Amino acid sequence: MTSLNTIVRASIASVNKKTLDGRDVVDRMPDAADIQLGSGTGYGKADIAFIDTRTLAASTSENLDLAGALVDAFGTTIVAAKVKAIMIENPEASLSTLTVGAAASNTFNGPFSSATHSVDIKPGDRVLFASRTGWPVTAATGDILKVANGAGGSVNYNIEIIAASA
Repeated sequence: MTSLNTIVRASIASVNKKTLDGRDVVDRMPDAADIQLGSGTGYGKADIAFIDTRTLAASTSENLDLAGALVDAFGTTIVAAKVKAIMIENPEASLSTLTVGAAASNTFNGPFSSATHSVDIKPGDRVLFASRTGWPVTAATGDILKVANGAGGSVNYNIEIIAASA
């Protein structure tokens, strides 16, 4: 039996400084609190972790089946009931924009709110979505996360998914 404890860090911290009247005036934007997910399947819990570096040729796409096709580090096929966090990174060296979401059928809506919505991830960009409640995954009708590569060239993108099996 495995246990999973997760910390999701999605934060912007900055220090803006300006010299006024011979002194420094500082405006700080503090870090946001981490999102912590305990081991399990309820609110604020997760029991599935998937991480991969995947390759997409130019002008191609792939459908990631969140309920029955992806295999975790232990060789177990993941069957997510709720996705708690998704992080996708398009490397700086990439020559293409990735488009995530809007699968042709059986679309996982997740944070996109509609089957036709998507997000573009340009080279060097990273997106992170997190939910303590989780977004529902429905096997065979709402479990496909589409990742499409533009026409610039092959991309080795990184994806991390934290989910709950119930």
